[in-house]
Amino acid sequence: MEPPNKQTGCNDELTMSHDLPDLSTLPELVLIHILSFMDPKEAVQTCILSKGWRNLWTYVPYLDFDKFHFKCTDAAFVHFVTSMLLFRGASKLDTFMLRWHTGQHEIVTDREEYCEIHLSNASAWISSALRCKPVTISLDLSGFANLKLPLALFTCASLENLHLEFFDSDREVIEPKYVNLPNLKRLALSSFTIKGPVMQMFLSGCPLLEELYLDSCSLNLSRDMVTGLKSDLLRRLTIINCQGSGLVEIFMPSLVSLELEDLYLGITKLSLKNTPSLVKVSVCDNCFVERYFSGAEFEFFNCLKNVTDLELYGSGIKELLEKIILNCEIFGDLKQLKLGKWSINEKLDLICQLLQHTPNLEKLIVHTKDIACVPKKHARSGKAKEKGATGQIPFRCEHLKAIEIRYSDPSRVHELVDILLQNISQGERVRIDVSRF
Repeated sequence: MEPPNKQTGCNDELTMSHDLPDLSTLPELVLIHILSFMDPKEAVQTCILSKGWRNLWTYVPYLDFDKFHFKCTDAAFVHFVTSMLLFRGASKLDTFMLRWHTGQHEIVTDREEYCEIHLSNASAWISSALRCKPVTISLDLSGFANLKLPLALFTCASLENLHLEFFDSDREVIEPKYVNLPNLKRLALSSFTIKGPVMQMFLSGCPLLEELYLDSCSLNLSRDMVTGLKSDLLRRLTIINCQGSGLVEIFMPSLVSLELEDLYLGITKLSLKNTPSLVKVSVCDNCFVERYFSGAEFEFFNCLKNVTDLELYGSGIKELLEKIILNCEIFGDLKQLKLGKWSINEKLDLICQLLQHTPNLEKLIVHTKDIACVPKKHARSGKAKEKGATGQIPFRCEHLKAIEIRYSDPSRVHELVDILLQNISQGERVRIDVSRF
């Protein structure tokens, strides 16, 4: 390595600037990689730098067309996207993203004609992207009436990630004639109406699917029949803010993670029929939790006996557990339990009962609205006090190593901490972290 320049002052800075590499001397693949971090408008503008840069932007494998960031009219946006896709031709495309909410901040005289014109543009762009054999497609569209996605979108062999989001007053029905996505690993659907057979068509037509994400969808399942959702390889299933009707049974032997949040399902039963690999479960609901168990609560929670990480959020879950916890099986494998959005201004029995059912718990997390303040961090060891000394339900936490409490309004944290410490195994050292949200 050359020794540092001995010159001082501005001469040193000038010498250093001459040592910087000229970007034009870098390999084209490196330059294209750099351009992929720019938004499309910036990438196109690099064509004026030199002759060597003139066509580089046409080989950028990552295209993110976000109308919100373009800050232009719909007409100008359409012209730019259409021109860019036309000039780049069939160059390899890894990722195509389109976020377009039509009619925002614009005066539209004939809404129906306006949407029909732009719907044809969006469909043409998607078809153009599909010809480039992308790995990832993400579509976030709003304001389109009667959205018809190209059939090729559901038969693209190169796709590994597909995200479809459609926000409007009425959920668009997604109903492809058939699905054949042999390499798809992640599917996310938001704000669609999905019929039972169509949902299973996706699962059957995506043999390598590992993650399914449903958000704000209407699940039109058969009320009189059991709809079985079956997938041999699916590992993560997330259902958020969905509604519908029918009976659902889940047959997913490779399922590792299940997340249910704010479901408004009028289903008779939500049942885990074949989920032996399930280790992480999150259930969050404030009001309607009994609707999607409706008599099958014990069956559902007893299927969680092998789970190692469990999150229970919302007042609805709290009320349900108060009714069934005494008859639930022991969660013998549970290592981490997270309770959230609960008020513990009332009796602390439910927390104690949950800890009775988790003998091997190592970490307890409580996020609550009503709890009082104590010193931020504690560590305590020693012999536990007599069981039931405070009149609470006794339990043993022989493996508990950490307790985390987050609160917003003070109330009874001292009592909760005392109860937890009373039931810690002799000689066990536990870290307790208490703080305000």
